[in-house]
Parts: sequence; C-alpha cells; structure tokens
Amino acid sequence: MRLLDGVILDIDDRKRAEEERDRMEMDLRLAHKLEAVGQLAAGIAHEINTPVQFVGDTVSFVKEAVEDLLRLIACYREAYAAAVCGQAEPALRERVAALEEQVDLDYLEARLPKAFDRAFDGIERVSAIVKGMKGFARADQRDPEPADINQALRDTIVVCRNEWKYVADIDLELGELPLVVCHIGDLSQVFLNLIVNAAQAIGETRGSQDALGSIRIETAERDDGWVTITISDTGPGIPDAIRDRVFDPFFTTKEVGKGSGQGLAIARSIIDRHGGKLSFESKEGAGTTFTIALPGGCQERAAA
Repeated sequence: MRLLDGVILDIDDRKRAEEERDRMEMDLRLAHKLEAVGQLAAGIAHEINTPVQFVGDTVSFVKEAVEDLLRLIACYREAYAAAVCGQAEPALRERVAALEEQVDLDYLEARLPKAFDRAFDGIERVSAIVKGMKGFARADQRDPEPADINQALRDTIVVCRNEWKYVADIDLELGELPLVVCHIGDLSQVFLNLIVNAAQAIGETRGSQDALGSIRIETAERDDGWVTITISDTGPGIPDAIRDRVFDPFFTTKEVGKGSGQGLAIARSIIDRHGGKLSFESKEGAGTTFTIALPGGCQERAAA
C-alpha cells in the first residue's frame, strides 16, 4: 500500500508540475503578446487618430450645413405661410433666393451625402482596428476552437499597418480555407511577429527615396487537408551564418530595445503546440519566406 501511495503521490506531483508549466507558458505567451501590442501602440494610436480626425472635421461640416439648412427651412416656412394667406410679397421671395445663394444650397446638396460616406468610412476603419486588437489583448480560450485563418490575417494586417505602410506594399492572396481548430489569438501573434519582422527587414536596407518593398501573404489548402500560410519579403535575406539560430530564444540581430529575440522562438513553440510546422527559406539579397503549415480539422469553409 505504501508503494501504491508513493506512485499516486508521484503522479499527482507530476500533474501539478505540468499544469504549472502550462500556466507559465501561457503567461509568457500573453506577456509577449501584450509587449508586442505595446510596441505597436504609437502606430495604432496614429492609425486611429487619422480617421477620427476626419470624422471630427466631417461632423463639424455637417453641423454647420444643418444650421444653414435650418435657417433656410425657417425662411421657406415663412414664405409658405405668407403664400397661404395671399401675402407672398416680392421682398420675401427675394429674401428666400438670397438665403439660398448665401448657404450655397447646390453645394450642400452635392457635398452632404459624401460627408456622411466619409464619416461612416472613418468609423469602419476605427472599428476594424479595435476588432483586430481584441485578438491580441486577451488570453486564448483553454480549448481550441474552429477559426477563420484568413480573417485573422486581415485583422493582423490592420493592427500593424503603421509598421509596414511606409516601407512595403502588402500583396494578399487568400485561398478558400476550411476553418482550422486552433487558438486563434496565439496564431495571430505568430502572424504579427512574421509581418513586423518582414517590414523591419525591408526597412533595414531601403533608402528613404527607394521604391516600396513587398510583403506577400498567401494561404492555401493542400491536397492532404493541411493549411499553409506563407509570408515573404523582399528584404536582405538571412545570412547563412545565423540561419541555424533564428529560432533560438533571445537570439536577435536587432539593436538593443528593438527586439527581445523571443518572437520567432515563441512563434515556433505556438506552431508546434498546434501540431504544425514553421520553416523558412532565405537567399541573401533576395528576401525571406516563412511558411506555416497547420493540420486541418473542420470541414466548414471560411470565405477567402
């Protein structure tokens, strides 16, 4: 009985140790995710501020336009009341015409509908950024769930737009995919790391007057049911001497303060945990391509 008790206690100790290790790994991933979002905060604030500013300008224009229209309506009502009573004097008609010219009614008729379109567009842009942020600012659910990989990529591109828009164009080619059973917040973190790394690689060698580089993102479903995501850049490539170390924890070629060296290590850990594979091909002077391969797991289709 003592031996049995010892075995049971040993199993319980191992289980508690594994649970503690899993909790610590989850906390580390979340901390790195929030760190990445924190580093993007200034750019995200700029991306939000721009549409908010033109929404504000548009609302100010609409407010002034409505005030002018209300004055014109009041004048119309006065003219209508006078006409009903048979007192529509020429002076009143002239005042209506003068007010129409003053408020520039033709201009308001042409510009007001477009102003509302601009305001709605700005609100949609802010909503897209906030929606994309939600995937990074929370811990993932404990159990994996079917998720739309293509939509996660779109959200990630929006969130980190300020990181790539000055150095590269995004070439997006999303195939029709099945929903993938996964922790989508963690995968979004991987996408974020790879896209930001691609933008930074292009930025390292691109001069201020050079044409924009290119980041190409493709998704596809293989014949065996696996889903692949490739992220390619036109940066300088990875030197042969360090290719064996790019997934090592804390290894980085970036300046102090610009990278902790954990991004790719955590990315590989996340993909491994999903039963997938993360690999890359690179040629010095010709760029780098990272490929994520994930097992399928849900027959329902996601929109391309």
